[in-house]
Amino acid sequence: MNTIKGINQSEQRMLKAIQKAVKAKEDGLVGTQTMSDIAVAVGAECWPLTITLFNMPVIICKDIIACNPKEGTHKYANSISGSFSYNKEPCSILVNDGNVICGTACHAFNNKPETVLYRLHNGDFGVKRCIYANQLPADTRWAVGGLGLLGLFQPVAEGFSGAYSDVLRKTSHTVLGMKNNMCYLIMCRNMNASQVNQYCRDKLKLEMAVMLDGGHVASINGEESSAKLNTSQVQYYLIQAV
Repeated sequence: MNTIKGINQSEQRMLKAIQKAVKAKEDGLVGTQTMSDIAVAVGAECWPLTITLFNMPVIICKDIIACNPKEGTHKYANSISGSFSYNKEPCSILVNDGNVICGTACHAFNNKPETVLYRLHNGDFGVKRCIYANQLPADTRWAVGGLGLLGLFQPVAEGFSGAYSDVLRKTSHTVLGMKNNMCYLIMCRNMNASQVNQYCRDKLKLEMAVMLDGGHVASINGEESSAKLNTSQVQYYLIQAV
């Protein structure tokens, strides 16, 4: 999408006011990000939608399904790889349709919580640090644990230090976030955890987000060729946009 900008101060002020109203990055440059936020604000029916935001592939959707597929994302349209797994099973909090798939945080063995992004049956989103899934609200419909981002970005507090700091390295990472009551499935390429956090906070302006696993398992299968990366890698933790 071509980016436009105002040719005078009044037009720039108008564009920034529009961006502020739809919670887009207020830079006066109207491109794919601002238009996607406007689409949400006006109730456009185009979801799930695969776009590129600040050079990274993103799938925006109304809701998600979480699962342990034991196969690649190529079998699941509009999907990304999920959070941490061990011995071919999820090892991070995962709930789908009210059913607990994994009930413990990835560092529960060290008594460390993780940040969990969840959605209730009434549609409300929430985020909470938990060691166990039973610490979530009783009416949780789905929940996905990971490394907390935005105001909850404290890797050491969640056990990502020492031998477990490798996940913070510069590589590809997936992210699940929300803004304006929509879900964002994101592939962040060639970033460390701090850069992922900055991207989600300062550019996408997400309201809640968790960083998921990365490295060789990071995968996205969107509608566009730019969002089909590493789709044949077997996954034990997957998030699908609906």
